[in-house]
Amino acid sequence: MLGQGCGKTVLARGPCAEVTRCTCGHLHLAMGPVTIRVEEDVLRAIGLTLAEALQRLGAPGASPEGVLASGGWEQ
Repeated sequence: MLGQGCGKTVLARGPCAEVTRCTCGHLHLAMGPVTIRVEEDVLRAIGLTLAEALQRLGAPGASPEGVLASGGWEQ
């Protein structure tokens, strides 16, 4: 029906990105003007990949296990 959209819940928000979940079940990863709709397992894989990149860059506390064990990044 026109004018009715999904209700969104913010799961995480940082200075450069936001992750929301729609009531229809979709997850949205928004970074600036770009929003990517992904499934939960894809979002988890993206998180692992980013955590690995940060670890290799030498960012403190950026192990893949530490980031995902806490449920994600918190700002």
